[in-house]
Amino acid sequence: MCIRSLRLSCSRLLKNRHAVCLCRTIRSRKGTELVEAAVSFPILILSAMLMLRMFVFCLEILSTGVHEHLAMLEAWDSYRGAGISGYCTEKDVGMLRGGILQMDVSKNISIRTYLINEDVLVRAGELLD
Repeated sequence: MCIRSLRLSCSRLLKNRHAVCLCRTIRSRKGTELVEAAVSFPILILSAMLMLRMFVFCLEILSTGVHEHLAMLEAWDSYRGAGISGYCTEKDVGMLRGGILQMDVSKNISIRTYLINEDVLVRAGELLD
């Protein structure tokens, strides 16, 4: 009698196909749907959170790369040495361990370029002519 009244109240509150599914899940004597939901929902939520963390990690790698590139361009513009010099910098970007992820994820960003003083090279070319 309790199940019948529960079914009637569910069908009155929700007048759509989901109400039938909800009532069937609640009335189920075996409870297989509830067990399946209890197992699958936490895995689904943890997987979604891991995907969000990986997305944020990729954005952090991109942001670090852009900042390092801008620092390299500033060093290139402000170089007033004699001719050509080398420029090298490295930065590690890491993601904290937690949740499903049980390993350390990190990315090493290295920038290497030559700093060129164009004024000195142009004058040297004029001297050779």
